[in-house]
Amino acid sequence: MAVQFRLAALGHTMEKGRVLEWFVAEGGTIKEGQPLLSVETDKAAVDVDAPISGVILRIVGQVDEEYAVGATLAWIGEEGEAVPDAPELAAAAAATPVSTETISAEKRVTPVARRLAERHGIDADAIDGTGPDGRVTKEDVQRAIDAGPAETNATAPKETGAAAPGGNRVPLTGIQRTAAERLSASWRETPLVTEGIDVDFSACLAARAEKAAAWQKAHDIEPSINDIVLKATAEALKAHMRLNAAYADGAIEQFQEINLGVAVDSEQGLIVPVLHRADRLNIGEIAKATHDLGAKAREGKLGLADLEGGTFTVTNLGGLGVDWFTPVLNPPQCAILGVGRVRRAPVVVDDEIMVRDIATLVLSFDHRVVDGAPCARFLAHLKALIENPNTWLQ
Repeated sequence: MAVQFRLAALGHTMEKGRVLEWFVAEGGTIKEGQPLLSVETDKAAVDVDAPISGVILRIVGQVDEEYAVGATLAWIGEEGEAVPDAPELAAAAAATPVSTETISAEKRVTPVARRLAERHGIDADAIDGTGPDGRVTKEDVQRAIDAGPAETNATAPKETGAAAPGGNRVPLTGIQRTAAERLSASWRETPLVTEGIDVDFSACLAARAEKAAAWQKAHDIEPSINDIVLKATAEALKAHMRLNAAYADGAIEQFQEINLGVAVDSEQGLIVPVLHRADRLNIGEIAKATHDLGAKAREGKLGLADLEGGTFTVTNLGGLGVDWFTPVLNPPQCAILGVGRVRRAPVVVDDEIMVRDIATLVLSFDHRVVDGAPCARFLAHLKALIENPNTWLQ
């Protein structure tokens, strides 16, 4: 008997998902546990496995269309088995009338593949697809990128007649759209306050250089300055738990675990994977975890568990040469720390002018949850930790 394959909730907050790519074409066979399709939720792109083995009798969920949790995406059964009539099939077809020409021209490239191609200036339509029915997948585009300019079919923007003066219109992905909506709502509704402090990283850089070989031997990785900032932030939060909180439904939710969100720039835009229980990790464990999370974010392989549960976020633009900036809250969290670049600057030390390694740390916070004074004390504590690393950095 044919079985309906429905869209399951892939996270606690998921209400709908967008079909990104089918890995098996209609009429193809699938084994239980084999990846069947990719779905974009409000947090990440997730590969969904087939719940049973069989033949894909009919695909209902169209690529780049959104569906509510519980909607039928496909029918799976035995070869030649009839698919029962179902009102939702007709409704789905009526709701998305797409001509054969549109499917062949626009749907031949999966949304993920097209966004990746646009970001690298590649003509995705000129790439030979290896996906179902010859569809161009993100792997096809990545191979074209890796092959270099001579093989990528990179072209200037196509002339399509009456082009809009502003250029191409690029729709937001589900993740980007959700982030935009949440950040816009946060900016409108939250009484955002920002405080900044200059921190001397000279001792921190010296300690890192001194311990580099030992860390490499013990942890098989050399922690970055950002890893040290994450460790210091987790240590400071243990003494200032009022910042490890959120505003929700007219109340303050005080978190017991310290789970640091780590802002990462990726092909999909800004993503914030979570370093769970950061206060319980040593510097080597933090370095390994942030390295792995960053790699997964850039490769589009983050799971929902990697993105949920954050209680405080750290975002670092120092690597891009930014001295300071105003970070925007990652709702519903009540605070976020922005880290600027470490720069050589003249400072007064014991009435003498000296050149030191200075970085500006900026804290944005929700004034409904925490006042300015506790945030100032948190920054002062964080500054003291970074400027005296040998007392806690092992």
